[in-house]
Amino acid sequence: MKYFLLLFSFVGSFATATAQKTTERDYYLVKVYHCNTPQQITQIEQYLGKELIPFLHRNGVPKVGAFLPLANDTAADKQLLVWIPLLSLDQLARIEHQFGKINPLTDNALLQPAAADGTVPYNRIETMLSEAFSFHKKYNTAASFKPSPEAVYEFRSYESSTENLHLRKVHMFNQGGEIDLFKKLDFNAVFYGRVIVGAQMPNLIYMTRFRNMADRDAHWNSFGNSPEWKAMSSLPVYSNTVSKHVVILMRASVSSEF
Repeated sequence: MKYFLLLFSFVGSFATATAQKTTERDYYLVKVYHCNTPQQITQIEQYLGKELIPFLHRNGVPKVGAFLPLANDTAADKQLLVWIPLLSLDQLARIEHQFGKINPLTDNALLQPAAADGTVPYNRIETMLSEAFSFHKKYNTAASFKPSPEAVYEFRSYESSTENLHLRKVHMFNQGGEIDLFKKLDFNAVFYGRVIVGAQMPNLIYMTRFRNMADRDAHWNSFGNSPEWKAMSSLPVYSNTVSKHVVILMRASVSSEF
């Protein structure tokens, strides 16, 4: 009997440890809505505030970020980026399971149906899933400045030619000291994530925040001229780790909680 009690105790402890382990590091789901018109963007913003974000709250997501690229005014492909922080992949599975239970014949609001005249609210949804970096396991909502309409959110994606080079770039952020340098220079990073599901892999993504565009430019100037960056970027182990980088400068949407 003692043997069985010990066995059950061990199994219970292992299960608890496993459950806790799933929450040690965040996962980030990014959904990019691609649209043609400002009217579509407005419709998606209303959908986020009234339907999708409350749905995510009911399923354990405390905060959701929503952002509009500054280039939307002149771009043919107008975008709205939704950033959803998750505690675990199990949470994502539960959310998708709940979403899959929606009846498309009666619960149209949450599913964003086409209008009566056939007009669609967006052209396509681009999705990527990332795992938080080991040196920045949790997202950060606090900023060193008070948010305002002038605040700039910078979303970056660094693509690599091979998985080896990709992991070297991730290493550069973690053990190499790039995250520490961002902290030192007060970049107000929200998250860093290694993409594990997406269309442009291998790549990593991250997002930083600034008071305004001038503040953003000043920060990057300080970064490029810092001795730490010059030292780490000159190391042969980190050479040619990025084959393409994408920079999206954004402002917070009216529905954003960041």
